[in-house]
Amino acid sequence: MAARRSLAVVGLVLLLALGGTWAIVGAQAPTDDASEPTRTVSVVGSGEASAAPDQATVRLGVQTEDVSAADALTQNNEQTMALINALQEAGIATDDIQTQVVQLRPQREQPAEPREGVGEIVGYVATNVVEVIVRDLQNVGAVIDAAVQAGGNTVQGISFRVSDPRSAVTQARERAMLDATMAAEELAALAGAELGEVLTITEARSVPVPFVRAQAEEAVGVPVQPGLETLQVSVSVTWRLR
Repeated sequence: MAARRSLAVVGLVLLLALGGTWAIVGAQAPTDDASEPTRTVSVVGSGEASAAPDQATVRLGVQTEDVSAADALTQNNEQTMALINALQEAGIATDDIQTQVVQLRPQREQPAEPREGVGEIVGYVATNVVEVIVRDLQNVGAVIDAAVQAGGNTVQGISFRVSDPRSAVTQARERAMLDATMAAEELAALAGAELGEVLTITEARSVPVPFVRAQAEEAVGVPVQPGLETLQVSVSVTWRLR
C-alpha cells in the first residue's frame, strides 16, 4: 500500500511539473522578425522678410606719400589723428571707431623694359584705414564729410545692417516652415498618405548686405540710401507618413 501511494505521489508531481512547463511555453507570444520600414517625406522650404537698416558701417582713412618712409608715416599719423578727432566731434563714440589697416609700402619706378626687373624705390605710401559704426543713419553723410574735410582721402565703402533682426528672422522662419509644410502635404497626398509627426528640422539663414562704394573726391555731400535688408531663412524638415 505504501508503495502504491509513493508511486501516486511521484506521478502527481511529474504531472504538475509537465503541466507547469506547458503553461509557460503556451504563454510566450509568437515572434515576428519582419518589421515595416518607416515611411518619411523630407522637404526644404524657404521664406524671407525685409527690414529697414538702422546702422551703417563706413570704412575710411588716410593715404600719404613721401620720398622718406618716416615722413610719409608721420604725415599719415597726423592726418589720421585729425580724422579720428573729427569723427568724435561728429558724434561717433570712441568704441565705434576701430583701426582696420596700417600699412607702409615702397613706391618703385616703373622700368622701361620688363626685363630690367624691379625698379628703384622712389618713395613710400602710408595707409591707415578705420571702420566707423554710425548708429544714426541721418548722420552718415555728415560723418563722411567731416572725415574728408579733416584729411581723410579714402572711402572704401559703406554697409548697412539691422541691429536687431530677430523680428524679421521670426517672420522669415514662419514663412519657410509654411512653405515646407504645404509642399510636404501635397507630396503626401500624391502618395496616398498623410503627414505624421515631425522627425527632424534643420535651419539655414543668409543675410545679404547692401553695399555702396564712394571715392573721397565724391564723398562731400554724397547722398546715402540704406534701402532694405532682406533676411532669408530655409528649413529642411522631415515628417513621418501615416
